[in-house]
Amino acid sequence: MKAHVKKDSFFLKKFIQRLNYEMIPLEIIDTNGHKYSTAQKNIKHKLFIRDRKFFKALISPDAFSFGEAYVKGYFDISGSIKELYELVCDKLLNTDQRKRGLTFLSSFFIKSREKEKANIAYHYNVSSDFYQLFLGETMGYTCGYYVSENATMDNAQNEKMDIICRKLRLKEGEKLLDIGCGWGKFAVYAAKQYNVNVTGITLSLEQKKYAEKWIENQGLSHKIDIKILNYRDLGSDRFDKISCVGMSEHVGKANMLNFFKIVHKSLKKGGLFLQHTITTNTSTKKGHENSFLLKYMFPGGELMFEHDLVSLASSSGFELLNAENFRTHYMKTLNDWIGRMEKRKGKLLKIVSDNVYRIYHVFFIGSLISFKSKEISLFQNLFYKTDTDNTSTDTFLSPYSKNETRLA
Repeated sequence: MKAHVKKDSFFLKKFIQRLNYEMIPLEIIDTNGHKYSTAQKNIKHKLFIRDRKFFKALISPDAFSFGEAYVKGYFDISGSIKELYELVCDKLLNTDQRKRGLTFLSSFFIKSREKEKANIAYHYNVSSDFYQLFLGETMGYTCGYYVSENATMDNAQNEKMDIICRKLRLKEGEKLLDIGCGWGKFAVYAAKQYNVNVTGITLSLEQKKYAEKWIENQGLSHKIDIKILNYRDLGSDRFDKISCVGMSEHVGKANMLNFFKIVHKSLKKGGLFLQHTITTNTSTKKGHENSFLLKYMFPGGELMFEHDLVSLASSSGFELLNAENFRTHYMKTLNDWIGRMEKRKGKLLKIVSDNVYRIYHVFFIGSLISFKSKEISLFQNLFYKTDTDNTSTDTFLSPYSKNETRLA
């Protein structure tokens, strides 16, 4: 026991030294109630060690070791976890760790379809009641668009959906395909507001059940069809317009070219495709990965550079019409989600375990910091399936034209 205590004290001492060096004010209280403070004044945050396993996180402190320790309840924080995370992340919490051998090797042996289905089920088959408590009425699990500082989260999500509809130039009677349709709220919005016929595809049975119940409630079952379907299996159907809102992050670099080719094939000539996706602005070292993200939040998830997405789309036959960065809007979206999670923590914990709550909570905080630091962005890319016979300029009208009233 004394050997363990001595080793724990050594790692804690080294950690305190780092906090002092980086001028980060923090008080740490161990399992015996002993207090350790940095030399800084005005300490606003206290870290309570709940389990001696926490000291393993101090051996090589980074975003994975601390994130996992928080998720497993090895420590708690008094004060704002979000505020403390912002204070320490750049100086202490590197997000990229070396790939573990088993993870690296397994990617060669697990079939893509099976892996994708398991990844989606892991994240989205959590009870819809859980998501609704912090996503609100629209169930929008992607970036909203805030037209003013006073805009509510639901306002922002509705505005985002309308922007997508207007960018796609949706017209009455058109066939719209929504890849990764979530809980079906965008399909309902497009069908109701723009009178189009929507096919939504998802790999989550929980989302499909929720979507169909909502669609029936809205009296739109004749206009919307939700399918459990992998995008690879779209077949011979052709659509006037296609949207993919917050699903591209699951496709991965290795599959993205094929993804664009399938979307291009599924689109009628002269059709439009809108891709709403998170992109990265930083390179990950070869052989490294964001271990916490992949283990706990988005298994199989992968972010790409915006220019690489555009290049792959172009080589698939698409022409880029418009690219718009919503990075600052995602910051506000995440702030809203975090605030609602913290406010409704008691209700959320009646639906999921404390472990699951912590995973989402710390992931949203980490994402917020990444958007703030410009490590990642959110792009809406509008692509055109070139029609050389089409001499109309309608598709190419600029959103900044005084005569254009339909576009965001």
